[in-house]
Amino acid sequence: MLRVYLYGVLMIVLASGAAFLVGRYSLRPALDGPARPSSTWIAWHMCGLADHPEELKAELRDLRKRVGIDLSVYDSNWRLLASNGAPPLPPVTGPDLERLQRERNVFGRGWGQVMEPANGSRPARYALFRYRAPEWPISLMLKQFAVALLVLAVVSIPLARSVTAPLAGLSKLVRRFGAGDLSARVRSRRRDEIGALARAFDDMADRIAALRRSEKELLANISHELRTPLARIRLALELVTDGAHDKASSYLTDIGEDLAELEHLLDDVMSAARLDLARDSAGDALPPLHFESISGRTLIEAAAARFLVRYPDRTLETDMPNDLPALDADPVLRRVFDNLLDNARKFSEGPVLLSARKAEDGAHLVVAVKDRGIGISPLDQQRIFEPFFRSDPSRARSTGGVGLGLAVVRRIVEAHHGTIAVDSELGAGTRFVVTLPLAHPGNITASLAS
Repeated sequence: MLRVYLYGVLMIVLASGAAFLVGRYSLRPALDGPARPSSTWIAWHMCGLADHPEELKAELRDLRKRVGIDLSVYDSNWRLLASNGAPPLPPVTGPDLERLQRERNVFGRGWGQVMEPANGSRPARYALFRYRAPEWPISLMLKQFAVALLVLAVVSIPLARSVTAPLAGLSKLVRRFGAGDLSARVRSRRRDEIGALARAFDDMADRIAALRRSEKELLANISHELRTPLARIRLALELVTDGAHDKASSYLTDIGEDLAELEHLLDDVMSAARLDLARDSAGDALPPLHFESISGRTLIEAAAARFLVRYPDRTLETDMPNDLPALDADPVLRRVFDNLLDNARKFSEGPVLLSARKAEDGAHLVVAVKDRGIGISPLDQQRIFEPFFRSDPSRARSTGGVGLGLAVVRRIVEAHHGTIAVDSELGAGTRFVVTLPLAHPGNITASLAS
């Protein structure tokens, strides 16, 4: 409240200073100007009555009595002709007289000098007059200033409270949120800056709460994925301990498949963490992205070879020219095509198509992975790139892992300044299209800077 009050006092002082300057240099001349023609006429009239001394004296007495103006009439030889003041106003001499003769009318604050027009051979006459100029009403101004300060003090209390009360409430919610209450929200409907601050806090709180939920889901999902292989390994060890070597060896194939799935899961988790660290420099626990020139054809052929080695019973069709251009990419880019091919395998029974071509703009490589499987619903297409989202809520190993694969794909593509799109129809299949910029000078530097 004190700060608001002091700002108000400062505004009053500045406004008073501005009013003084305006009055001194603009308003006062504007008010004095219209009075000068009438003052000039009075001076001329008195000069013209100098030939009638009695009438001139009567007029001068009446002017002093009614208007309070002291006026003296002189001729150009400095001879006093008449005056209504005692002593008379002193005559104009030297440079002042020359100026009066040149300009004919000279005015100042509360005084004036007017010379009548030339009239034949007699000496020219001029009139000097003086009147009481209005003074600044200091006492009234002080009273008005005191009243303004009192009103400002009364107004400052609700004004300060209107600002500090919502901020105090927001501070309390921030402390609650910091203490672990992730449900703390402001939900303000204000349309001013404080409302914008409250909505920004709510948005931040929603994102942090979503991250916390994601962490918990990650731990729960990894725990779920670890349970089955650990149980099989424990059973195999117990069988070996009991001497049932043949029966224990029958579990080795399943254990190998489980370990391969876990390795794939850990690769996704580590890739996601690595991209996050490279994006916001959160630390150096993992190395940042290292971009290098990679042949597009080599990249696609390596992805196809890995797919055929892992799943020899599946058919993979490839369609790409021999002269695919090179990319500026980190080796982690291979996970994009591994994950997309693995998804196509999981959700389809027929052949999978992997194609690549140079875009029509000549600056991008377009890679597509297409299957003829179950497809993805329009609603799920809006969320498939979210971490831990699964279109099938059951955790059957045949329908995917923990929902990180496509999230990692999108992060890797965006880290390489590319885009990914999905086109799918239920019962007809799904097609993922990845667009990546081709290698050219400056790409590596720009990517590292970002």
